[in-house]
Amino acid sequence: MKRRLQRAAVFLAIFALLALAWLSFSLQRFPVAVIRAVDASGKPVAGAIIRPDGLRTKPGPYVSGHYGWATAPSWPPNRPVVTDADGWARVPYPKYVFERIETGQISFSIQHPDFVPDRPFRVVDTKPPAGALWRVWLNYVGGRLRLKALVARTDPVVLLRGGVLRITARPGSSAPDSPPVFAQISGEAAINPDSWQRPQPGVLLTRQLEPGPRLVRAVQFDSRNLAWFSEVFTVNGAAGATNDLTVDLRPGVMVHGRLDESVPRPITHGRAIAQVSPPDAKSQDSPPVWHTWAKIRSNGTFDIGALPAGDLEIVAICDGYVSTNGPGQFKSSMRYPQKSVVGSNDLVLTIGMEATGGLEVTLKDEAGKPVPNAVVATSPNVRYGEWWANILGSDCYHTADHLRPDPKQTGWSDPFPGFSGTTDVSGIVVLFNLPLEVKRFGVSHPQYALPATTTASGGKSRDASVTLTAGETNHVEARLERIDQSPIKHY
Repeated sequence: MKRRLQRAAVFLAIFALLALAWLSFSLQRFPVAVIRAVDASGKPVAGAIIRPDGLRTKPGPYVSGHYGWATAPSWPPNRPVVTDADGWARVPYPKYVFERIETGQISFSIQHPDFVPDRPFRVVDTKPPAGALWRVWLNYVGGRLRLKALVARTDPVVLLRGGVLRITARPGSSAPDSPPVFAQISGEAAINPDSWQRPQPGVLLTRQLEPGPRLVRAVQFDSRNLAWFSEVFTVNGAAGATNDLTVDLRPGVMVHGRLDESVPRPITHGRAIAQVSPPDAKSQDSPPVWHTWAKIRSNGTFDIGALPAGDLEIVAICDGYVSTNGPGQFKSSMRYPQKSVVGSNDLVLTIGMEATGGLEVTLKDEAGKPVPNAVVATSPNVRYGEWWANILGSDCYHTADHLRPDPKQTGWSDPFPGFSGTTDVSGIVVLFNLPLEVKRFGVSHPQYALPATTTASGGKSRDASVTLTAGETNHVEARLERIDQSPIKHY
């Protein structure tokens, strides 16, 4: 009898704890990831700053995608969170990545002055998604029991001690008047600009050099604000080890470009965007690339630079025209930059151009009535280094502005006109400047959405297909449904 009472008391205690936990979680607006930072010996790291920046979904057709942190009522703000004395931090995250597709992982940066910065992913929810079959739940519970852990814990973030890198600009072989030295270093985790020290003129030092082989380039800016560059060096980072580099810097070169004669003058809204990678560098290793851009004059000419030596990728776009596609694997769906090589002399280039297309979209609801105030958007991509892509013509930023402590330009993206628009009272919007790789468009509206269609990977997407003809305004009509009619779910 006594043993039965003890078992009952234990059962009631467990039930009370579960009920308390359920009540606690039910009162929270957002789920919370509990993340711990430790050093290589397992000791907690206090004062590390965590900044969430992205999500991945639970296992399924969408898990390979990486979704940026949105600004929306259903998302918590991605404010920095600091680890406590025991290394713990609580990071709120949205329950759903989109519609009813649940969050499984978050990505974040983590920085501490005594350790190498990192940008890891961590699993935050291992439970099967809502609607999962009983077999899925049985396998999940069985796995937890085998591991003797009813609750899955997020793996700790192990912060590593960095190596020391000291860069010295050789006197007489650098920019005049010994301006401050900056540096670019390869690797996924970018060294915080605040971690660099300048113990004396012409010297730059950090104690956060990431372990392993790293590519390093020194940079200076002369009185005209033009960049000078060193060669790209390979150093091997190791905790406690010091790498000393004495470098020579030379002025960067300029690209003097013009659009070919197929583009009528005057040119409007012209942009030329350039990116230079170290020779033979692999983009997947995050080498020190140099990115910059310039406006194209009404006569079709532009000057862009100063640029370091290396492999140049350049793309141009203006009203009605885009640079012809460069070499690449996915040319049917991506726009690639044209390629050249930057050496020690200025370059003079003629950029081949071709016409873009327009698209008139008419949106109607289930009853055939026009849907006004809906945002129709396309996402033509430009792909650099056969590795990463972003919206064509929008990456109007300068690497130089991210090196200096007081950047003139804090923005990263400047959308090119015509890729999106809002329907009028007739449910019509006209998009323009679209390269022919645009095959689909999406719609955003508070009450309506495009019907979901199944993708090649087995997931679902709310977009509509279109085929463009260059130099023409193409026409398409789409029917929308109530946004809550059939939400996209895992099951």
